[in-house]
Amino acid sequence: MKDKHDGVRSLPVSKTCFVCGEENAVGLRGRFYVEDDLVKIRMSADDRHCGYPGVVHGGVVAALLDECMGWAAARALRLMCVTAELTVRYVKSAPPDPSLVVEAWTTRAHRRMAHCEARLAGPDGEVYARAEGKFIPLDAARTLEVDDGMVYRGGEERVFAGLRGDEAGNG
Repeated sequence: MKDKHDGVRSLPVSKTCFVCGEENAVGLRGRFYVEDDLVKIRMSADDRHCGYPGVVHGGVVAALLDECMGWAAARALRLMCVTAELTVRYVKSAPPDPSLVVEAWTTRAHRRMAHCEARLAGPDGEVYARAEGKFIPLDAARTLEVDDGMVYRGGEERVFAGLRGDEAGNG
């Protein structure tokens, strides 16, 4: 992963999360990053995550879109968020191809909710799925509990640094 000097910053990972959990044997073990103020993750599904041969299960696609928007919401509100509503539009069957990328962004945010959008697309811009979601922030204490369980190796964006009194937030 490029470092923050390239304009690309990694986000921390979880140990157990289905999407980014390093220790989740059946999970995707993906890595979220921020590029051009978009939260992104490469397709990390393999044959175990397919509903049909060569087609990533729709629930896995939804999980990728949901988690990516969750990080976009967290970055906007500076609090960890949970999904309040998720709408997915499947445009085309997604293969387990690492050249596909989910990207998410916040369209509106206020103290009590963030509205986000995301898409799963190929390098040519072909869209496989789109999503919209509403995300509700956790309180500061719960956000810090979740953050304490995240894995930081150095250089990751510290989304919740302001809650700890470190406004820099640069790992």
